[in-house]
Amino acid sequence: MSDSTTQQLWDLWRKQFEEGAQAWARMLGTAPAAPPPPDPMAFWRPVVDQWVQAWARLLAQTPMTPDVLTQYKQFLDQSIDAWSRALGHAMNTEGFAQLLGRYLDQWLAVYGPARKAGDQAVESALQTLNIASRSQATTLARQVVELDERVERVEEMLGTALRRLDEIGRALGRLETAAPGERR
Repeated sequence: MSDSTTQQLWDLWRKQFEEGAQAWARMLGTAPAAPPPPDPMAFWRPVVDQWVQAWARLLAQTPMTPDVLTQYKQFLDQSIDAWSRALGHAMNTEGFAQLLGRYLDQWLAVYGPARKAGDQAVESALQTLNIASRSQATTLARQVVELDERVERVEEMLGTALRRLDEIGRALGRLETAAPGERR
């Protein structure tokens, strides 16, 4: 690689790094003030309580026997059932819906500009390396499909024209071989 090519790649990398850092700084600087985080114990407390209750029921219902695998399977079944009920209950609350909504809003607020900046950086790198981008490849694929459809239409028209010429040729051949009195 020549020195000028190496320098161009280095400058491109540095430019993309600086633009990315500026984009992150803008996103973090303009992000709305985050609401206070929810209390995680308020969410997990019912789950843990149901799990502890399932464990207590298991120990109360089944005496300890040498068949540990059966007891373990019963414990797993009851634990899964308890977790399922607890999570179902917790996820059906308004607090969970609000928490999930805030999380998604914050994620989208960061992800959207970051993806846009990343797409721009990739597009710039592809242009520098003289490689087709996704949009250019999609456009080319669309043009190839349209060209293929046009060729198919031309082939159909040629086929129709050739069939018509064959019919005309056969009709003329019949006329020439017909008796002179039968010709019109």
